Amino acid sequence: MVAVRIVAGILLLAHGLVHTLYLVPDVSEFSTQGSWLVPEAARQPVARVLIAATIVASAALALAVWGAPGLATAWPVLAVLAGAISLVLIVAYWDARLMLGLAIDCALITLAVVQPAWLKDFMT
Repeated sequence: MVAVRIVAGILLLAHGLVHTLYLVPDVSEFSTQGSWLVPEAARQPVARVLIAATIVASAALALAVWGAPGLATAWPVLAVLAGAISLVLIVAYWDARLMLGLAIDCALITLAVVQPAWLKDFMT
């Protein structure tokens, strides 16, 4: 069970860190240049705040999954927070090639809200 928690935490951390691709100019699907939601003057600052918040929330969620004191019991809140912030970023700077990220965020939020029995066993 410990190995599964370690791998899950690594994957959650990786999902958060992949948002740094928004900072790389030549990765078109992660572009902050265009947004149907954020005005042009605010695109870069809003994107940077959302990127940082997503990374921090995902790192905290990974620590919670790893059983860090003070965070382990907060994993549902952290999962909803990390997923929601990432969703806002993806939707605000939408590219259809980001559907996998959208699905991951929706799955995180759903698991945190529903908390199926197998997941409760995994998190204890």
